[in-house]
Formats: sequence, C-alpha cells, structure tokens
Amino acid sequence: MKKVLSLIRKIFYGTYIRGFVSSYLIFMVIGATLLRLPISLQPGVELVWVDALFTAASALSTTGLSTIVVRDTLTIFGQVVLLLIIQFGGIGLIMMVSLFWLVARKKIGFKQRNMMMTDQNQLSRQGIVRFVKSVLIMIFLVEAVAFVIITSYLYLAGYFPIGEALFQALFLTISLFTNAGFDIAPGGDSLQMFRTDYFMQTTAMMLMFLGAVGFWPLSELKEFIVAKWNKETFKFSVFVKTLVILHLSIWLVSALILFGLERTAFLADKGFLEGLYYTLFMSLTTRNAGFSTMEVTQFSGSTHILFVMLMFIGASPNSAGGGIRTTTLLLVIFGIKAYALGDQRVIYKARAIKEETVYKSFVAALVGVAVIMTFFFALSVIEPHHPVELAFEVSSAFGTTGLSLGITPYLNTGGKTVLVAMMFIGRIGVLALLLMFKPDKKGPNEVEYPEMDMIVG
Repeated sequence: MKKVLSLIRKIFYGTYIRGFVSSYLIFMVIGATLLRLPISLQPGVELVWVDALFTAASALSTTGLSTIVVRDTLTIFGQVVLLLIIQFGGIGLIMMVSLFWLVARKKIGFKQRNMMMTDQNQLSRQGIVRFVKSVLIMIFLVEAVAFVIITSYLYLAGYFPIGEALFQALFLTISLFTNAGFDIAPGGDSLQMFRTDYFMQTTAMMLMFLGAVGFWPLSELKEFIVAKWNKETFKFSVFVKTLVILHLSIWLVSALILFGLERTAFLADKGFLEGLYYTLFMSLTTRNAGFSTMEVTQFSGSTHILFVMLMFIGASPNSAGGGIRTTTLLLVIFGIKAYALGDQRVIYKARAIKEETVYKSFVAALVGVAVIMTFFFALSVIEPHHPVELAFEVSSAFGTTGLSLGITPYLNTGGKTVLVAMMFIGRIGVLALLLMFKPDKKGPNEVEYPEMDMIVG
C-alpha cells in the first residue's frame, strides 16, 4: 500500500510543475462537488456531474463558457461558491494559498516558491514573495474601488435595489477583473442589459484591461505610487512597458479590423457612439473576458474567424487571461524576422533576447496550434455542429475567453469533457503541460550525440 501511495505521490507531486497542475485539478473537482450540493442548487434543479465539472473548470480557468444559466441553476450559496472559484482561478490558486502563508506568517520554502513562480509565470524565484505581496495589494484595491463604484451606479441608476445591487456588483467586479465572463444578470445575457449604458461599458473595459494586461504592470504601478508618495523617482521596466503597449496595440488594431469587417453589416445602422463602443468592447473581450454586449452570432463569418485568431493570441503573460499570450506572439514575429534577415540573435529595445526564451515562444505557439487542432478534430468527431462553431468553441476554451456561437448548452457529454480538458490546459498553459513530462531528476551525465542535418521547408 505504501508503494502504491508513494507511486501516486510521485506521479502527481514528483516535481513542482506536477504539484502545480495537480493542485488545480484537485481544486476543480472540489469546486464541482460543492456546486452539486443541494444547498447550492435551486429547488427542483439537478446538476449532473459533467455539467458541474464543466462549470467548475470554466470558473477556475476564468473562461465563462457555461452549459447552465447561473442565476436559474444556483442558489445564492452556489453563486458564492462559483465566485470563490473564479477569484481563486483568476488570481491564481497558488497565489491565494500564498496569501494564507503570508497572513499566518508561515515560512515560504523552496518548493512553495517554485510553485508560486510557476503559477505567476515568473522567470526566477528571486523577489517572488515581494511580487506576490504587491500584486495582491493592487488586486484587492482595484476590486474594492470598482465594487464601490459599480454598487453605487447600479443602485442610483435604478437597475437594482440596494441589496441586489451589492451582490450584482460584487459578482461583476470579480468576474470582470478576472476575465471570467460569468454573470448573474436577470436574463442571463452577459452585459447586454448595458448595451447602451456607456458608463458601465467603460468601467467594464477598464477592469477587463487591468485583469488581462498582466500582474507585473500592477506590481510596478504600486511601486510607482509609493515612489510618488515618497517624492522619489521611479521608472517602469521595459517588460512592463512592452506588456501595456502590446495589449493596447492589439486591442486597437483588432478594433479597426472589426470596424472594417462590420461597417456595412452589423454596424451599418448604428450611430457613431454606439458603433464605437460595440467595436471597442467586442475587440477587447475577445482576447480576455468573454462578456458581450450583443449576440456574437450577429457578426459575419469573417469576424468569427478574426475572433478565433484573437482568442488564440489571448492576454498578457502572468495575467487572468489565457491563449499563447501576447509576448509569445511578439517573439515569434521577431524570431521570424531575425531568420529572414539572417540575424544571429533576436534584438528588442537594444537588448538581445535569450535564445532559450525565443525557442520557448515557438514551442508555445506551435504546441498551442497542435492542441487546438487535436481538440477541434476530437470535437468534430463527437459533435454534429458546424466546423466554424466548433473551432470557435475550442479557441474560446483554449484562450479562456468564454464567447460562444450558442452551441455550449447543446454539447453532449463527450463534447463537454473535451472542452473541460481544453479549458484546463488553457488555465495552466501549454508550457506547464509539457513540463509535466520532465523527469524528476536529470542523469549525472548527459550523453552527447553526433550531429546530423535534415532537409526542411
């Protein structure tokens, strides 16, 4: 029995990467179990295991794809459980556990630092505890301010009475900031009730942007505020500037493309302000949150393909979003450029990017494509829906976006299971998935093999 337990422990916790992945897997199963409790369900409602697991996976990965209408299926208790899963998943399960370690003043050891580093997609353990402290402070500060603003607005604008406004604001604030895409709106129609409310849309876009731009910018923003308070100078790092500029650039470029595709279609009868907000909101939410102010099916087929591409790219690294991440795209483009020009190294901002980092970016992009193609093929075998609808669903799950062309509730058990796996991979990331297969220990000596060449291209 001891040998069996030892083998199980080695398989699931033999390396810190496996421990990281296993922790998310266990948390997902616990979340699904809690969602199936009678106290979590509305009277007369039954939640089968596959739907509970799908909902928990979607919440943990902050995707937002759902086979249920949250408000009609879950009680207040169940909605709170779902909200906690979203918060833990969006900020990072290991980072939330780190909060407990910090509050309890427990010593954070080497293994815990490794898991924190993996969870937050950091390059090294150095300064990881300080980074986590700064990020947690900024996250809860942003959420607290947004909660007060949204609560006040929902009540004063007459959307809800004060009690309902408080809970709606709490749910929306966390779901928007973590890019989760879940809502408890009366009609279960995401943010369509605010389609002409530009204050709510602006607030929502600000929260989605802050949640998807990366936790490094939040951490340095805190350092900037502290430095200004102490009348000291502070310079944002090249990495943080890159994250913000990349995120803004992809957002605005995709908004222009979306406008060009839809100006004679969906946007044809819309006024300037209405069309502007539809364009900005939908081009941002596609890479991040999965909220919508209209039915995505109203867009043209070309726009759906654009959305698939944006969902594949996803958000910034070390954020609440998924996808291959914006910096991966940047390094792949720069790597191709360097090869085409015959350069030996990838140069960015007068700095040479490490060859290993460039290699990792190509691995992440190619494995991302391979994963999407594999799961798309599996879904096409299982499900009778149109290929574009299936490709949209798989990309949405991989990018942890949550947008759908309306087929999610109609998937069979096999299709739901495929998407659960896809959302889980989208949450942990393709590199963490690959590193699970890394041996516990390297051999004492690595064998050197003779080189050979091979024709490619």
